Formats: sequence, C-alpha cells, structure tokens
Amino acid sequence: MTSAMAKSELVVKTPHGASIHKTEDGHFMVCDGENHCRFTRSLYSAEQELDAIETGFFFPYSTAFRQDRGL
Repeated sequence: MTSAMAKSELVVKTPHGASIHKTEDGHFMVCDGENHCRFTRSLYSAEQELDAIETGFFFPYSTAFRQDRGL
C-alpha cells in the first residue's frame, strides 16, 4: 500500500481521517481513518464509499437503505 500511496494524489481528507486518492492509472483509492483501503474506478464510486465509511451506512437505493457491516 505504501507504493500506491506514494503514486497517488490526495483528492479529499475528512476530519475523521478518511480519504480519497487518485492513483496514477486514473482509479481512486478510498481509505478509512485506520488506512483500510479499497479501490474504485470512478470518483462517484469513491464518494459513495467515503460516505459509507463516514456514516456507517451504504445507500444502494434512494428509498431503501441498510447498515454496511463490511467497513
């Protein structure tokens, strides 16, 4: 992960320590405050991942939601 971090550009970092980085290959790396990271292909997906990390919920649909236990 250190080499990926060295070859990435910080997009955003939250007060809780979660962050989005853009990688050299154009993908996005989303990390929580404990540096558990996931890769996504789009900024939109990265923002959804970051929101799930920050709130503890993942919203798959506009009318229904579930708590995300994977983060």
